[in-house]
Amino acid sequence: MKKLASTCLALASLMLQNSAVASDTIRIGVDPTYPPFEYKQADGSLAGFEIDLGNAICEKVSKQCEWVPMSFDGLIPSLRVGKIDAVFSSLGISEKRKKVVDFSDRTWTGFSSMLSLSSKNLLPTAESLKGKVVGVQQGSMQEDYAKIKLAPFGIRVQSYQTQDQVYADLLNGRIDASMQDMTQAQVGFIEDANHPEFSNQKMVDKLLPADSAIALRKGDSKIATLINNGIKAIHADGTFATIQRQHFGDLDLYSK
Repeated sequence: MKKLASTCLALASLMLQNSAVASDTIRIGVDPTYPPFEYKQADGSLAGFEIDLGNAICEKVSKQCEWVPMSFDGLIPSLRVGKIDAVFSSLGISEKRKKVVDFSDRTWTGFSSMLSLSSKNLLPTAESLKGKVVGVQQGSMQEDYAKIKLAPFGIRVQSYQTQDQVYADLLNGRIDASMQDMTQAQVGFIEDANHPEFSNQKMVDKLLPADSAIALRKGDSKIATLINNGIKAIHADGTFATIQRQHFGDLDLYSK
């Protein structure tokens, strides 16, 4: 019976791999609450740095991107059961995630950070945050970091389904600080949302890897090859540099 079940799982995995490569579309899961990387415009259409990169990658490998919006904590479970073929949503390449998904070649690099009112003079350390409340997005590596490295020291970690909800409670004072990608916080919150009263402090830890990539189903080598070929192509012809410049000006998110 065990052998039969194992055979069925292997066949199901093979069918999922072949369906994505054979289809004209690549179904990509995304949480569109993370500007400027991915967000919804007033007309409901998706936009952002990773949306443009994903569409360019699909074009290079003669596929159509079918973007599937969903909550951040639902992205990897949906990938694993075959509802989508890939996840492109500011996913850091963490050791925890590598146990359940594969990753494409690196797409960009950026550190994590802590946002807090400059007037509070908080630092992103357990000593400074003791007795405070820190907000994070459910399923993010910042949530893992806060629960493992901060909660044992008397810091309450409040998780939210979307980054918008984190920022809403940061602004109304229900939480003292938030933790997220540093570039997203700087561009999407401080600059575009006009909140210069907040400080954006860099965080470095082995639980907060700086490299991001596209998550793929474990063992799906065919679509991994397809996606990586697309990534190589957008670097080779300058498409990546053009898209990066459109969203971030002179800021370089790829070179280390």
